[in-house]
Amino acid sequence: MRRPFGPVASSASLPLKAAPLNSSESRHLAGLDLLRCIAILIVVLFHYPRPEGLETYGMLANFGWTGVELFFVLSGFLIGSQLLEPVSRDEAPDMKRFYLRRSLRILPPYLIVVAMYLFIPAWSERPVETPAWRFLTFTQNFGLRLNGFSHAWSLCVEEHFYLVLPIAVLALRRRVRAPHLLAGAVALMVGGMLLRGILWQRHFSMLGPTDVEWRGYDTLLYYPTYARLDGLLCGVLLAALRVFRPAAWERWTRGVRAGGLALVGLVCLSVVLWLNEEHFRYLAHTMLAFPLTAVGYAALLVAMSSPAASRLCARIPGARTFALLSFTVYLTHKAVQHGVRVALAPYGMDAFHPVTLLGGVVAVLLASLALHHGVERPALKWRSWLESRRVREPSPRPAVG
Repeated sequence: MRRPFGPVASSASLPLKAAPLNSSESRHLAGLDLLRCIAILIVVLFHYPRPEGLETYGMLANFGWTGVELFFVLSGFLIGSQLLEPVSRDEAPDMKRFYLRRSLRILPPYLIVVAMYLFIPAWSERPVETPAWRFLTFTQNFGLRLNGFSHAWSLCVEEHFYLVLPIAVLALRRRVRAPHLLAGAVALMVGGMLLRGILWQRHFSMLGPTDVEWRGYDTLLYYPTYARLDGLLCGVLLAALRVFRPAAWERWTRGVRAGGLALVGLVCLSVVLWLNEEHFRYLAHTMLAFPLTAVGYAALLVAMSSPAASRLCARIPGARTFALLSFTVYLTHKAVQHGVRVALAPYGMDAFHPVTLLGGVVAVLLASLALHHGVERPALKWRSWLESRRVREPSPRPAVG
């Protein structure tokens, strides 16, 4: 394997052979728990109705779509680290173990919720128009129109990522040099911007603000995997930096540099907030919002990986638990909150009545806890048992000459 970030004097020509991560570095970064909490909170905010007349609230709620992009950055970083760490030891990733772990992490709670949407109509916040096979094959995000459990589109993107990245790592692990890696990353991001721009020019450039054809925007430019690679790409690049250049990672996660990256991240996200309000769905937003969001959250991820941030975040009560529940909250929150609103509406309580708000929060937490303890945790225990039963053959080592 060749080193993607070699010494300054010869980084362009050194092979991509990497040193392992610093053994003193914590495997758990508490700062990432806080980012995961923020991601799920703003996603829930995005999916909740907006009240009339509260422009500031509406602006923040409209920004909530970026929570999914933050999840993509986190996923790219964490999954990229899992796949690249064996490569740093001159080993191939254990594909069977990877897919076993991913399957038993995602599928059990996901399939339970899919079944509830398909077989319990009262559960769904909207009629379910997506065929069952689209949910089961993770192809729902192509040609998607807003309907029941439409927010599962992001899981489709994740599953496509889980399929492609391991294959790419296996194919390129002994062939890629640092300039190629960086050039490929830039090309993918620029290519995504250009693709979105071309599709926008072809389908939406002639539309007026009230034209009904705008309903197809999300179907073509928001949900599909080809439009949402920015966050995953930035996360994988950070994983490569952390795995292959731990000294550089440590420098950027300490002191003034970490603070500077936090500032860069906030500036990028501020620009996205402005684009979201002033140019939503127009060309500038279409081409720039996704990459700026990804870069902004990637900068915050590095800053929140600092030892100081981890120590501080580890003291926040409930942060790690809520981060652990983020997946089941994501799966259940739309249907549960809708059910609470429908149940309380006959009593004169609208979506913003204190009882409705509190009831929605409590109901979502209870539903996510039930799904976590009843399905997710048993599946993870089964996963651990299966891993302990696997016969692990030692990976071949290169001969020492």
